Amino acid sequence: MKVLCVVALAVLVVRGQEPAPTFRATTRLVEFTFVALDKAGRPVTDLKKEEIQVQEKGKRRPLAFFRFEGEEKDGKQPLALPAGLFSNRVEFTPGPPRNVTALVLDTLNTNPSDILWVRAQLTRYLKALAPATRVAVYHLGSKLSILHEFTGNVEELRARIAKAGLALPPQQTTDMDSTVRDAEEMLRIFNNDPRVLEMLTIQIENEMQFNASVRQRKMETTLAALEALGRHLSGVPGRKNLVWIGGGISMLSITGAMGFGARGGIQSFESAVRASSQRLAQEGVAVYFVNSRGLQGDVTYSASAGGSPTIRGRGSFERQRQADEISADPYPAASAMASITGGRVIQNTNDPSAGLRLATADVKGSYTAGFYAEEEPDGKWHNLKVQVTRPGVRVEAREGFLAEKPPKQTSNWTTEEWRSAIHNPVPSTALVIDARCEGMAGAEKGTVGLTAQVEPAGLYFQMKDGDGQAQVEICVAEKAPTGEVVVHTEEGSVAMPGGDRRRVGPESARYQRVWKLSGGAQTIRVIIRDKLTGKYGVVDIPVTGIPNLAAAAK
Repeated sequence: MKVLCVVALAVLVVRGQEPAPTFRATTRLVEFTFVALDKAGRPVTDLKKEEIQVQEKGKRRPLAFFRFEGEEKDGKQPLALPAGLFSNRVEFTPGPPRNVTALVLDTLNTNPSDILWVRAQLTRYLKALAPATRVAVYHLGSKLSILHEFTGNVEELRARIAKAGLALPPQQTTDMDSTVRDAEEMLRIFNNDPRVLEMLTIQIENEMQFNASVRQRKMETTLAALEALGRHLSGVPGRKNLVWIGGGISMLSITGAMGFGARGGIQSFESAVRASSQRLAQEGVAVYFVNSRGLQGDVTYSASAGGSPTIRGRGSFERQRQADEISADPYPAASAMASITGGRVIQNTNDPSAGLRLATADVKGSYTAGFYAEEEPDGKWHNLKVQVTRPGVRVEAREGFLAEKPPKQTSNWTTEEWRSAIHNPVPSTALVIDARCEGMAGAEKGTVGLTAQVEPAGLYFQMKDGDGQAQVEICVAEKAPTGEVVVHTEEGSVAMPGGDRRRVGPESARYQRVWKLSGGAQTIRVIIRDKLTGKYGVVDIPVTGIPNLAAAAK
C-alpha cells in the first residue's frame, strides 16, 4: 500500500419546526427474527401478532411491527442500475431482498480427511434443493472468501463448490490419542522407569501447549471471519441463517494433567465467543453449526441440550489425554453461539447437509418482529424472552440484544484496520452506500469523477442544542490485480439540498472527487465508516464498468 489516508466528514442535521415526535431521542427500534415450530418440528406459518409475547427485564414489550417471512420468493433477479451507478443495497445485488442462507465451508478447523467427503455430500444435496431456495457459499481457510454469492441456481452452486480449491490449514494439531498410545508402549518397554515417565510426560505436555496455541489462533481467526460475514449480511433484512460446516472451535484450553501441576493451566475463551455471538445476533444472524466429524456417539445435541465428553481408557497419561480431548471439544462453543443467535447445533450425523436442510426449512416458519426500547442505551446485553400463546407451538429466537452505546469520543482506525477493510473479500453492508462514477469528458485520459453518499439512517447522530452530528471517515482505494493499492484523501463537503432543515436526506452525506486513475487499477473500493459506532459500508466499482472512461481524453 503506497499511502493510507482518511477524510473526516461532518454530517449536520438540524431539527425542523415540525411537532415533536412520539418517542424520545433515546428511543430505538429493537428488531429480531424467530422461527415457529409445531411439536413435530414443522414450520408454523399462520401466527398472528397478538399470539406473540416479548419480555425484557421482566417487562412486557408491545410489538411495534410483525411480519411473516416464510412465503416463497419469486426468484427475481436483482434490479439493474443505470450505467455509472453503483450501490451495496441488497435490491441491487445478487440474492433475495429478504432472508438468506449463507453456507460456510470451514477447512481451517476441519480434519483434512473430512474435507473432500463433506464437499461431496454437499454437492449431492444441492442437486435436490428447491429452486426458490437462495444460498450463498463461503470458504473459511486462512481467511474468509466468497465462493458464490446468493443465487437460486443450484447447478452454479454445485459447480463452484466442486471446482473450489479448499486448501488445508497451515497448521494442524497433533493426534493426542496416537501420541499417548506410543508413549504408553514406550513406557511398557522400559518397565515403567520413572525417568522415562518424566521424559514422556514433558514431551506430551509440550505437545499440549502446541495444540493449545494452534487452537487459539484458529479460534481468533474464525470469530473474526464470522463477524466479517455478519457485517456483510447486515444489510439484508429478515432472517440470516449461517450454516457453518466444519470441526468447530474450542472455548476451553486445558494444558498439563487436567490443568494441575507446574506445567498445567486452564484458560477460558467463553467471553470472546459470547461477545462475537452477540455481535452476530445484533446483525440478525442465526448460527447453525454442523460438526463435520460425523458419528461420534449415541447422543444428538441441539442448541438447547447439554452434553459432556465421554472419556474412555486408562493409563499413565490418561489425565493429559482427557485434558486435550476436552480442549478440542467444539460443542460448548457451538452451543453457546447457537443459543445466543437463535440457531442450532447438529452433530453425531454422517450427513453434513442436515444443517443446510434444517436452516432452509426454518426459513419457512420465520417471522420478523420489533419493539421500541425507550431507555438510554447502556452498552450491555439485554436478554429477551419470546413466547407464543398458541398451544403446541414453540419458538427458536436469539437470546437478546445489545443496547449499543457508542463511545463519547470518536476513534480513528489504524493502518492495519484500513488495510483489512480494503482487502477483505467479503464487503460490509452495515452502512448503505450509493455512488456514481464516470469518465470526465474533456479531461486527461483515465480521469474519473466520483460522487458517493451514505444513507444517514445507519449513522449515529450526537445531539447538541437541537442539532445532530455524525462523524464519518471516507477511504477511496484503487486496487490492482498485483495487489498494489493507492488510497486517496480529500476534504469532503456536506450537502443540504434546498436548505431543508427538517429532515436528513441521503444527499446530506455526500463525498465528491475528481482524479486520474493510476495505471493498472482494476477496482475502486469506497469505504465509509461511522467513527462513533465503528460500523462501515463498502461499495466496489469495477473500472471496466465506468462509462465514458475510454473517451475521457484531451
